[in-house]
Amino acid sequence: MENKFLVETSARHLHVTQEVLETLFGKGYELTKKKDLSQPGQFACEEKVTVVGPKGAIKASVLGPTRPANQVELSFTDARTVGLVAPIRESGDVAGTPGCTLEGPCGKVEITEGVMIAK
Repeated sequence: MENKFLVETSARHLHVTQEVLETLFGKGYELTKKKDLSQPGQFACEEKVTVVGPKGAIKASVLGPTRPANQVELSFTDARTVGLVAPIRESGDVAGTPGCTLEGPCGKVEITEGVMIAK
């Protein structure tokens, strides 16, 4: 008997509010769906943002739809690369996490919390 199960990876990505999306990409901007994710209603987007920390920067994909809070999910290695000590957290649990700068083609935003390593 063959058992099948879904295996997914959670590479560096971020979730943003509509306000931050418009600062990064322009007023009235809407995300461009690349593909649906296994979580109902969630999707990977064409858009990428630069995540900047005290020691470096990396590109990360944006996931949609927009959310009520900003959240950046990195690996341990990614966090070290940008110079942040990010805690391991469940998605959405951003209280007490470090912030960073997000840079897009139309602007940049300093978020005060939201960087984590996804549990």
